[in-house]
Amino acid sequence: MSFAKYDRYVERHANAFAERLQALCRMPSVAARGTGMRAVAERVEQLMQRVGAGTRTFKIGAGFPVVFGEFGAGSHCFVVYGHYDVQPVGQLSEWTSGPFAAETRDGKLYARGASNSKGDLVARLAAVEAYQKSFGKLPICLRFVVEGEDGLGSPSLYRFVEENAEMLRADGCVWDDGDKDTKERLVISLGFKGITFLELRAYGARTDLHSKWGGIVPNPAWRLVQALATVASPKGVITIDGFSSHVAPVSDEDAKALKSIELDEAGLRREFKIGGWVRGLTGRHLTKELIFAPTCTICGINTGHTEAGAKTILPGMARARLDFRLVPDLTPALVVKLLREHLDARGFQDIEIVEIASAPFAKAAQSSLVARAAVGAAAEVYGAEPVIYPIDPASGPVGAVCGVQQPPTPVVSFGISYAGSNPHGPDENIRLADFVQGVKYFGRVIHSLAQIARDDRREAKTQETVVQIGK
Repeated sequence: MSFAKYDRYVERHANAFAERLQALCRMPSVAARGTGMRAVAERVEQLMQRVGAGTRTFKIGAGFPVVFGEFGAGSHCFVVYGHYDVQPVGQLSEWTSGPFAAETRDGKLYARGASNSKGDLVARLAAVEAYQKSFGKLPICLRFVVEGEDGLGSPSLYRFVEENAEMLRADGCVWDDGDKDTKERLVISLGFKGITFLELRAYGARTDLHSKWGGIVPNPAWRLVQALATVASPKGVITIDGFSSHVAPVSDEDAKALKSIELDEAGLRREFKIGGWVRGLTGRHLTKELIFAPTCTICGINTGHTEAGAKTILPGMARARLDFRLVPDLTPALVVKLLREHLDARGFQDIEIVEIASAPFAKAAQSSLVARAAVGAAAEVYGAEPVIYPIDPASGPVGAVCGVQQPPTPVVSFGISYAGSNPHGPDENIRLADFVQGVKYFGRVIHSLAQIARDDRREAKTQETVVQIGK
């Protein structure tokens, strides 16, 4: 099928689509602060309705709404995940313009949420509009599920899934994470690492004390640092007892896929402004570590006096936040259990572990319908074959959405960002040309999903007929 008419529609309405995204990005929606969240959820529902979706908003307890919108019809249904909350903005002084000013400069839109992931949401809704205007009703059913607590561990989404599992039963799921790499190649991921996000706490005196007591009163900051030093080696190897024995071997299919993935090491070092990689990794070993290895990251440490000026105190409490990115066969519960046993065995029974959020890993085969559709639709828009990651180094509540049926719903993920989008840092941005390209691509993904579904159904009927004749 020719997409010339579709592409013309997208190009004629590109500015209007970008303005919709700009308006959405100007609405603050930091879940950690809670300000304006319901207003943004209402705007998301309006954007869906504008394109013709039947919508419902689910308010789960005191949490932020989950917005559901359904498009099209047919024998095959696919879930499209998104989130309208954004990361905290960090230090305002590090932003060139306000994080919610949504300014455009040099063909880029700068705003918190432009990349992660309001841009993907608006691009996909724009693609649905363009498809319907160009070809008529969607040939498949798309169910958009857009939450507002991705940055909080998605508690309301988990409850939504428990209470509405039938709405999420599908032939595949399209996630909202992805970009172009430093060589401008589209990256498509067929799964996500799991995650467990937790806090370690050490306690000393009932409150901060004058540091003159430092020689005889236990210092929780030292206690915490000493405990952390047992969790990973100076070279960054996770040293928790029994941890590595639970990491499943890389499958033959994934090992084969790894050979086709080449990280732009020099480009990434320039982008990150670093001199090298941990343990001096390079080449295939570096790529394998990124994609298939678990991680333990200290995300932040808080204790004592950290403001300007001198203040000689002995902290009363110290805390560190860690995240573990998980691969098969590590689960969040197992990691917490192993960490507890590891600390206890070394005399750190007093270190408290507080679980904050978690999600299991999720993975799809390259032969899945959604994987074939996404990969097959890419070259026409991007001019080259995509890079396929068997599992994305990032994490999310994929297991919750895709685990409502057995076997789990296959997932595929891609996005409209690029290597310099900096989604969790200052000056988060997207290139508007990539945004338009993403609209064109998702329209083709819709068509490809329908076409492959029809072909698979026809082949299944043919095989059934052959079996009956053989009998």
